[in-house]
Amino acid sequence: MNIVISYNSDKPMYEQIEDGIKKAIYDGELKNHEMLPSVRQLAKDLNVSAITTKRAYIDLEHEGFVYTISGKGTFVKLDSIDEIHTNRQRETISQLENVLSECKKIGITKEKISDIVNDIYE
Repeated sequence: MNIVISYNSDKPMYEQIEDGIKKAIYDGELKNHEMLPSVRQLAKDLNVSAITTKRAYIDLEHEGFVYTISGKGTFVKLDSIDEIHTNRQRETISQLENVLSECKKIGITKEKISDIVNDIYE
């Protein structure tokens, strides 16, 4: 699993860690019930605080991507491939909503957006 942290990004480091782990899950790099690195090990590998890594693991657990067994570690939780796709679609739609909101604010018309979408899908 290769997670890249940008110290110049506006996105908090814990979110970057979450995104990196989600990408590894989506790409099939991490399998169901596979153990993730310990909080301390990942923090050391990424050169971030253990608190930052712990926050990412907690958020991922709340979102249903991982589960933790006390004294054993944190593991990937994927009950089915459909769950992965549903979560990915939900995230993508949320990102699209943010982009469309920004487009609306700066005056890009629905027609222009429709043209762009049509070009991409062709």
